[in-house]
Amino acid sequence: MLNNQNFKIDELLNNDDFILWIKSNEKNSNDNWQEYKKQLNAEGKANFEKAISILKKVFALHIDDTNLSAEFIQEQYIRLLEKSKKEKIAKKSKYVVFRNVLKYAAIFILLFTLGNVVVNKLSKKSFDKYLATSDFNSSEILIKTPSNKFYKIKDDTNSKWLMENGILVNVNSDEISFVSTDNVSKARAVDYTIYVPKSKNYHVSMIDGTEVELNSDSEFTFNNSTLSKERKVNLNGEAFFSVAHNKERPFLVNSSDLEIKVLGTEFNVSNYKENNFTSTTLVEGSIQVSNPQGESKIIEPGNQAKLYHNQNKIIVENTDVQNVVAWTSGVFIFRNEKLEKLIPRLNRWFNKEFEFEGEELLDFKFTGTLKKENDLNHFLQMLKYTKGISYSIEGKKVKLTKDLEK
Repeated sequence: MLNNQNFKIDELLNNDDFILWIKSNEKNSNDNWQEYKKQLNAEGKANFEKAISILKKVFALHIDDTNLSAEFIQEQYIRLLEKSKKEKIAKKSKYVVFRNVLKYAAIFILLFTLGNVVVNKLSKKSFDKYLATSDFNSSEILIKTPSNKFYKIKDDTNSKWLMENGILVNVNSDEISFVSTDNVSKARAVDYTIYVPKSKNYHVSMIDGTEVELNSDSEFTFNNSTLSKERKVNLNGEAFFSVAHNKERPFLVNSSDLEIKVLGTEFNVSNYKENNFTSTTLVEGSIQVSNPQGESKIIEPGNQAKLYHNQNKIIVENTDVQNVVAWTSGVFIFRNEKLEKLIPRLNRWFNKEFEFEGEELLDFKFTGTLKKENDLNHFLQMLKYTKGISYSIEGKKVKLTKDLEK
């Protein structure tokens, strides 16, 4: 019955007789799998043993498959996917390039077709089942889905599910990730937007493996398409990107009037409105920046490209990369920086509005390091004792005045 057949791994994992044979410890079967194995070449035998190994690992879970629900199968499937991701993360740096998720994890579902559980009836759900809908609120972390609905991401959010298109979604108060599975459909480009309020940071793990750390008061739009020739995202605010390398699908960041094109690299982008410019700072790799007038420049690591909104020229200069990206580690580094430029960063971090009594205070310069875990009073005390600047706090307003005793 098996003569002249050469099964691929996925075909073996879908073969009911093969599954029953492994389940019986390679004893009971309607077909002679041992004789089949002898007919295989080296590559065929390797695939055959791989299929056996996969099945045995799943059976080692010791699950009684007589009382399985579709929901339970999906839960176990997600656990297998997450386990694979954790193993990959342990071997990589902070910004993980994560592409192939447990290539044969879907076998967990296929195994139970024997128990009359049909794969396509699994309870694949959407955001409606796991996150609370909301009107737009600038004080909350929100995600806007392709259906144009807003969903809250709260401090106690911790959910994961499979969407109808086969994408695994994992969302909590710190991160949302979209993971491709073997069953993912070739979806068209539909946009998601993440809104991050003041005093918050948020992490996005895109389906292509690109990791994005969003700073406070930022808006990031992206999609999960696997078909588009380019991976396009839009940013208002600030973000640190670790782009998954794919020379066939360039990664494009549109940030105000500056376009950044990369193949795979790490860089920071900032375009807060009050700065009146868009900048990108390269950590490693290479990027190409362009303005609407067609000017393009290649940026090297350690350089920053800056485009002022009222000018057409791209300015490239060396910069202190550690200073620029310190926010991703919860730190601000100030080096002889005027309060006029420093205060907007604190406003986003602590969600406070600052008032100055006397314009001369704007020219005061400050040097120091501030950790996000410290409260605002820590910084204000440093100003008081090093610069003689007094302060008062009423609600969300902070008033700064020159200490007359100084």
